[in-house]
Amino acid sequence: MSKDNSKKKGIYIHIPFCKYICSYCDFNKFYIQHQPVDEYIDILIIELDTIIDTNNIETVYIGGGTPSALSDDQLIRLLIAVNKKVTVNKLKEFSFEANPEDLTIDRVNILKRYGVNRVSMGVQTLNNKILEVIGRGHKKDDVKKAITNLKNVNINNINVDLMFALPGQTVEDLCDSMETIVSYGINHISCYSLILEQRTKLYNQVKSKHIILPTNEVEEQMYDLTINYLNKQGFIQYEISNFSKQGSESIHNSNYWLNYEYYGIGAGAHGYIDGIRYSNHGPVKFYIDSIVKKGNARRVENKVTEKEKIEEHFFLGLRLLKGVDLDIVDNKYNINSRELYKKSIDKNISAGYLKLENNILSLTRKGLFYGNDVFADFLIID
Repeated sequence: MSKDNSKKKGIYIHIPFCKYICSYCDFNKFYIQHQPVDEYIDILIIELDTIIDTNNIETVYIGGGTPSALSDDQLIRLLIAVNKKVTVNKLKEFSFEANPEDLTIDRVNILKRYGVNRVSMGVQTLNNKILEVIGRGHKKDDVKKAITNLKNVNINNINVDLMFALPGQTVEDLCDSMETIVSYGINHISCYSLILEQRTKLYNQVKSKHIILPTNEVEEQMYDLTINYLNKQGFIQYEISNFSKQGSESIHNSNYWLNYEYYGIGAGAHGYIDGIRYSNHGPVKFYIDSIVKKGNARRVENKVTEKEKIEEHFFLGLRLLKGVDLDIVDNKYNINSRELYKKSIDKNISAGYLKLENNILSLTRKGLFYGNDVFADFLIID
């Protein structure tokens, strides 16, 4: 990593409000009814203004929750504040997360007017019955309308989130969703396996056996199929769950995996600035009160040690299919990573999960299925 690259930064802005709560979601989110949304936007803008140096900001990502749950007036106020803080037309990427049903032509015109150049849609599946089971608010037809509206205002950098191993989902369902999404001519697809989180409605439904999930064998079959199909359609898998047409990789998310620093703005947001990882208060009231009383919302701060930086370099970098260049790691941290991680490297190469070629350590196709197990081996330096 060059010195110039190491100075690049991003801004993540969290909107924790949703019009409905998906049964599988464990993110920091709140049902928007009766929430102090206008006050939250005011406070969010105050926190945004605490960023002093914006010269090296190359990406802005507004996520959630559901940012598109904001009213037009609230959204415009937020986007104006971002435009005042950074030179939007110089950003490499300005992303906005949205639900398909919210992307009306009026709404996408607002996004375009204030410089948003990439939209990420939570679609999950195009099977209307499964959408209902997992608590989504859109239908299959809403997705095509949303993509058409985005393209009509010349926002062509579009990501669709899909999920597999959903309740009642078959391999055929997944194929149908992927084929239809690809036919819409978008340039990025994120495809994740459902992770059953304890603090969710779906967890309780599965535990009580009201809902049955696909088996682990079917889940692996779905992931394998996803990789094969999207590769054939010209999508390059550049990260465990992310596929893009050439040159359309998510810059903001890639910078997380490259361990660049970023500001986290909003309730429950995480940031990494000046070697310190921090997280903000999650509950909206705590977040607002903290900004008002202290001028910041940080709940936890952790100065990242040299040891942790090395671990993070592997833990995050191995998510990328291009892998980790051991020579770069050794030069950056003045270590011998082959010796430091000899046991972890040998173990995972023997298992067929990692390969080491030209000093590049990367996941194998088999290793993609067991990524978390591999990463865990690099969290503790023996």
